[in-house]
Amino acid sequence: MLSEIIILSHVDRAYEELTNRVDSLTRSRLSNTQDRALWREILSVAQFSPPLPLILAGTKFPNGDYAPDTMISESVPYAAAALALTRDHIPDFPTGQELILAIEIDNKKLCFVAILRCKISEQSVTSQSEARLSPPVGQSPTTVARWFSLASSQVLPAHDGHLATARQAVDAYVQLSKSANTLRAYRSAVRTWCEWANAHNLSALPAHSKDIAAYLADMALRKRKTTTIDLHRAALRYLHHLAQVTVPTTHPLVSATLAGIRREAADPLPHQKTALTWDKLTQVVDTIAESDLTSLRDRALLLIGFAGAFRRSELATLEIKDVNIDEYGMHIRLSHSKGDSKRQGTLIGIPRGVTRNCPVRAYEKWLKAANLSDGAVFRRVWPSPKNKIAPDPALTRPKIGSAPLSDRAVADIIQKWCKVTGLEGDFSGHSLRRGAISTGAKDGYNLLELKRFSRHKSLQVVETYIDEASIKERHPGKLRF
Repeated sequence: MLSEIIILSHVDRAYEELTNRVDSLTRSRLSNTQDRALWREILSVAQFSPPLPLILAGTKFPNGDYAPDTMISESVPYAAAALALTRDHIPDFPTGQELILAIEIDNKKLCFVAILRCKISEQSVTSQSEARLSPPVGQSPTTVARWFSLASSQVLPAHDGHLATARQAVDAYVQLSKSANTLRAYRSAVRTWCEWANAHNLSALPAHSKDIAAYLADMALRKRKTTTIDLHRAALRYLHHLAQVTVPTTHPLVSATLAGIRREAADPLPHQKTALTWDKLTQVVDTIAESDLTSLRDRALLLIGFAGAFRRSELATLEIKDVNIDEYGMHIRLSHSKGDSKRQGTLIGIPRGVTRNCPVRAYEKWLKAANLSDGAVFRRVWPSPKNKIAPDPALTRPKIGSAPLSDRAVADIIQKWCKVTGLEGDFSGHSLRRGAISTGAKDGYNLLELKRFSRHKSLQVVETYIDEASIKERHPGKLRF
């Protein structure tokens, strides 16, 4: 019944908002999967409370005219009712078009969206997906944001020997050239641009170079970071690239505007998150009790994240099959890594320690307690259900999910325990990696050794990770002054 789930915000926030709005049975079914294809099936029979608004998406007619979004109803409790109301609203579809129903999630706003799209026969050389994702050039900014969300979320089709399928696979492979985090950031930036363009009655696609320059200047006046402004420029370049229209972000006016913004930036140095060095990390892990599954998982995550100088995305996607343990420690093979664009794999070694804070021992305790033998290493753990009538151990055991934690969840765990411990600083998902490199520098390891440890491509990048205290400790004049 539902054809699409259109997410215009962070997927974790979208999931949280969905679970807050659906009935208990649907909430339980959603908690057991992170597969967006299964979301469509589950939400097709969900009951929403409060009910969702129903919008008919704007359509471009053959003569070039454009009909804006139309509100059909402000209160629809489930998908079947939304489909019935839409059919009553437009009983006769234009020739060659069909009706599909989607749920659109934009931050904390949910709505049903009815979309008219072209029907495609099996003999047509153009696939149904291509027709749906044809660029909305000249249409409303809202439609552009919706299209970009779909166009930047392609999946690989099954091989069937058809030219149309091969062309569809090209789109999917283009998406795979960028990380999921990058595409997520691009979707957020494009949505913000479309909101700004809509507020000023400007064309979102194609955008004019003078309008993009004004948009970036407006961000600078609102004291946005230069890195954020650069990201928005890259997202708009990618938007026009996907739409196969002239890219306006390379215009000299845009480049000169950005150059001026950088020159006038109040703080040209990038803001660095607080490093979770070994001394701070041991305070954190000593705070964590080892009596429950969540604590065992979090303790293992923090210690391994530090020991391997892992990025949060690498921790989130780590699988048991990629970890080999012997009497000397563990070997971890990363099949996906930011610094390994050719997917050749990266091998990480973590020695076995003798203290209570040994990462290998923490990993073994977590796997044994959770009874895991394959799949993701770090997963969601639900608290034990309260069963006062029949305290059966089988019924009160915590539930462990099968899907891996998101990278956002990894960051949340780090921030949570730093706060519980009472540490002061701006901690994030990057604090473990930064802390590991800073600790290594303080212990006297040279840049080449740290580069090998952190898997960076250049020594210049490694230098940016070294904590200020380490720089002063290793100052050549320390013993001379």
